[in-house]
Amino acid sequence: MKNTNLFTIITKFLVIILPFYVIISLFLTNILHIPMAWFFIKEFALVLLFWSLAFEYIKDKKIPKFDLLDYLVFSFILYGVIITFANGLWLKSIIFGGRYDFMFLVVMLIFKNSWNYLKISLKKLLELFLYSGFFAILLSSIFKFAIWEKYLLNFWFVNYSWSWIYSGWVPNYHWLEATGIKRFQWIFDWPNPMAYFLIIYSFIFLYMQKNKKEYYVFLSLAVLFWFLILTYSRSALLWVFSSIWLIFLLDFKRLFKKYKKTLSILVFLALIFSLVFGYIFRDSFKNIILRHGSTSGHFERMEIWLKRFAKKPLWAGLAEAWPAFRSIYPDKQTKKDEVYYIPESWYIQILIEWGIIYFLLFLAILLLILKWLFFESKIIFSMFLAILVMNVFLHIFESTYLSILLFIFIWLFLKKE
Repeated sequence: MKNTNLFTIITKFLVIILPFYVIISLFLTNILHIPMAWFFIKEFALVLLFWSLAFEYIKDKKIPKFDLLDYLVFSFILYGVIITFANGLWLKSIIFGGRYDFMFLVVMLIFKNSWNYLKISLKKLLELFLYSGFFAILLSSIFKFAIWEKYLLNFWFVNYSWSWIYSGWVPNYHWLEATGIKRFQWIFDWPNPMAYFLIIYSFIFLYMQKNKKEYYVFLSLAVLFWFLILTYSRSALLWVFSSIWLIFLLDFKRLFKKYKKTLSILVFLALIFSLVFGYIFRDSFKNIILRHGSTSGHFERMEIWLKRFAKKPLWAGLAEAWPAFRSIYPDKQTKKDEVYYIPESWYIQILIEWGIIYFLLFLAILLLILKWLFFESKIIFSMFLAILVMNVFLHIFESTYLSILLFIFIWLFLKKE
């Protein structure tokens, strides 16, 4: 422990426990009866992380050096706080709204300015995550394929209910409407967060194994991709496919030359799989893919929210949309009203809550990160792009425990000390 510090210890702690965050928070809340543990456990760790980094700066009598990205994020946060107060919304809105809207960017800034105080290499940190994530996958697979989801009830999950329930805790599975199919969600709180985790895990695994040709690498990726399919998350599958093709096109010559035989086998297997999958699910294919109610609901909500934006294009304030809205206005959590606070798109949510200025600041931050990632790692660039496009149709950044992981790694890839 000689060559370490509190900042490094907390970082490793976060990377190890975040894949188990849902089940840990359920245990702390339901068994140990720690109030709001599900909400603030990681926030408490992040406060310690910030002050441990501040201590290192004070000890060395240094101050951080800020650049364009720092100032964009500072402006983003400050503008949001100001417009929230301007709308007569107070501290509760800032706490709950900021937790979702910009906490992951604060995490990124912490690691961006960690200088050489993080006493562990990126490679070692990624290995820790892959080992931790593997055990999360293993545990989840046991519940899914060996002892079934009903045993998650012994781990403080609740029976899935067909009716929509606010604060109904975490369901043990999620039905795919009109098909009788249970969507695979592991020990996470919903199938889409599980897909979010799988994308992060799969692309980081691919990055760590990118120069290896052993068949276990391709077999592992195939299994991970199969798990992703079992989430039935259309946006995740669509943009993972797109990202894989993007990686291939960006590095076509080297990849085709090095993996020509393997790629030919994979294309053949993908074709066979598509035919078999199409045949098995031929009767319910329309419901699996098109999901009329879900698809029309997405567009209906987008239309409603764009009309709301047109009425108030400069700002509405923090916590005026999902997911923070549910904590600020519990009296409005009904099936009838949810179309007015769940836009089914992170970007439309941002547009409504913060207005056009805030939205443009957010886009500037994302485009700057994408630009830097493109020149650093095509694999991580493609991973980040896939997640950003998922947010067009989902509010996937609301899974804050996974967004924290993502933005820790995003900056460490750019930092690469």
